[in-house]
Amino acid sequence: MVTTKQLVCLANSRKPGGRCIAGIESGTNNWVRPISRGHGEGVAEKERQYVSGAEPRVLDVISMRLLRHRPDGFQCENWLLDPTLRWERKGRIGWGDLCRLEQHPRRLWINGSSSSEGMNNQVPASRQDAVSDSLKLIRVDAVKIRVVPPFSQASDQRPVVYAHFYYAGMKYALRVTDPMYEERYRRMGLGCYGLGESFLTISLAKEFREYLYKLVAAIIERTEVASGGG
Repeated sequence: MVTTKQLVCLANSRKPGGRCIAGIESGTNNWVRPISRGHGEGVAEKERQYVSGAEPRVLDVISMRLLRHRPDGFQCENWLLDPTLRWERKGRIGWGDLCRLEQHPRRLWINGSSSSEGMNNQVPASRQDAVSDSLKLIRVDAVKIRVVPPFSQASDQRPVVYAHFYYAGMKYALRVTDPMYEERYRRMGLGCYGLGESFLTISLAKEFREYLYKLVAAIIERTEVASGGG
């Protein structure tokens, strides 16, 4: 079912094999995650570029052609992209538009399982049948960014960035895969840093070593959007 969809980009995050692009479709408010045929389904650079060669940015409004809906278990938002047609940027949204897209889930899927550096950041793979989606857009009053040493001593490993926040009375510490924020805080070095009111795009990744991991795929600070940084 070939179709053209227009969506607000709410993630352009790092993943193996490319990027995880995701957004909310204009008109329906449904999440859409375009995926590639490549290994890991990550969207390659040439597949996600605009006609101008520019990279999609969070809060861009993008028109793209998709070949068919291809849900994969709880990742029901997946659509196979058409790699032959460049995406088109239709505009950008502001903070007020973003507020109208805000979601209010009671919790971020299933809580109670945490990794060594995380908090409520795992869902046991044995419980994935109880999960019905993989993307959320939430608003939080504050975020604490924590940069920790790499998990191994291999020479190619780099510090790891976590976002700590409270949502619906629960504390979370999730790994950040937003490449802009990840690189910014890696450069600042190990330690903790504070952010104010922000929207967070939370993604639930596929199984890795018996767990599904909750990730912060995008951070959208109110101060950045207000100043045009978005």
